[in-house]
Amino acid sequence: MEIDFTRLRYFVAVAEELHFKRAADRLMITPPPLSKQIKLLERELGGELFERTYHDVRLTPLGRQLLDPARDILRRVEELKATASRITQASNPVRIGATAYAPSDFLVRLEQAVAGLTMTTEFSVPGSAAEVIAKLVSGHLDLGLIHLPAADKRIRHRVVATYPGAAAVRFDDPLTANDLIAIEDLRERDVVIDFARPNPVVLAQMARGLNERGITRIVRTVGQLGGELEMASHVFNRYLVALVSYAPASTLGRIFSPPEFKLIPIDESTWAPARIALAWAPDRLSDAGAIEAVVDQLAAALA
Repeated sequence: MEIDFTRLRYFVAVAEELHFKRAADRLMITPPPLSKQIKLLERELGGELFERTYHDVRLTPLGRQLLDPARDILRRVEELKATASRITQASNPVRIGATAYAPSDFLVRLEQAVAGLTMTTEFSVPGSAAEVIAKLVSGHLDLGLIHLPAADKRIRHRVVATYPGAAAVRFDDPLTANDLIAIEDLRERDVVIDFARPNPVVLAQMARGLNERGITRIVRTVGQLGGELEMASHVFNRYLVALVSYAPASTLGRIFSPPEFKLIPIDESTWAPARIALAWAPDRLSDAGAIEAVVDQLAAALA
């Protein structure tokens, strides 16, 4: 069993606050990625850590038993880092952040690539691409994984992955007769693009592009704190079409898989693929050349 220390830190924060919004504020991230990381930790540990209701959050018996050991582990990790830093007199780590809304399997590959770098690094998943960009231009991150487009002119980027669009539909939807569809096939359908909502630039671009192709019935299903399962529930119960990236191996791709759903790729000639890029703000870096060298290494590892 491999445990992610960042997820342990998230667990301790939620356990101490017993409130996802307050814990997210304390960690300087947003609630959806925090909730997602807690779910991944619960999957790693094999049981639920929290009982969640509309009114409160409580530790489960497993959560209560693991809280003190988690605190002790994090304390020892910090002591280990401090000791290593004193011994090696290591330079400042390269701070790398990633949008939580990239396909989960790609995030795993990126984290593995970062772990393979020879220099000291700090890896985090702060939230949306907009939040990653804000941390880049404020100097709180050296390098970030974002969705394009990026409107901020201070940002440079290098594309490291592209994902075709896909329509996620219920198993008995008429669209399931096709293995590939055109974006125009979604006319006269209620289309959900809620997963672009955390990035206003991408959301506006998607909505504009759909409208230009005659797709005007764009609806919202997910509340502020909602996530993949809520979206899937609405697609199943209301026969909606969710416009997502075609990433069958990701968490989202597995949710929208048979027998309940089908994920249908969209012809790239009718809808441009989503582009994911490594981005940096040269003016905020003390050594932009060194960061660009890191970009080269990560791009090669992710190719």
